[in-house]
Amino acid sequence: MKFTTVKLDKPGPEEVLIEHKAIGLNFIDTYHRSGLYPVPLPSGIGAEGSGIIKEIGSKVKNFSVSDHIAYAGAPLGSYSSERIYPTKNLIKIPNYINFETAATLMTKGLTAYYLLYKTYPVSSNQTILFHAAAGGVGQIF
Repeated sequence: MKFTTVKLDKPGPEEVLIEHKAIGLNFIDTYHRSGLYPVPLPSGIGAEGSGIIKEIGSKVKNFSVSDHIAYAGAPLGSYSSERIYPTKNLIKIPNYINFETAATLMTKGLTAYYLLYKTYPVSSNQTILFHAAAGGVGQIF
């Protein structure tokens, strides 16, 4: 792994240029860095971040320059000062949530939602056990 300076292209029609203000660090990042989960090269790494939109593609309708956003998931590349990213995976950050909180909650929040609502929908009359609750997902509950 090495640090490299890369000249970014203009955003594609449904992409934006993001200036990162914070990024999340996740356990999967250690797998990418170690090579346990290989990524096609050349590639950036890092799965979640937050920042400010600096430029938008020609077909972007739901976001504007200067919007505060957060994201999680592919394509990798949050370990960067700026990046191009597809709008389909972005959310706007409300004014009362700071960049650090937004960046670090994306993957964990999506995981918690998926487990509680998609994998096994939990009802109000059920008891659940959070194993390893000290981890990122457990901290949300």
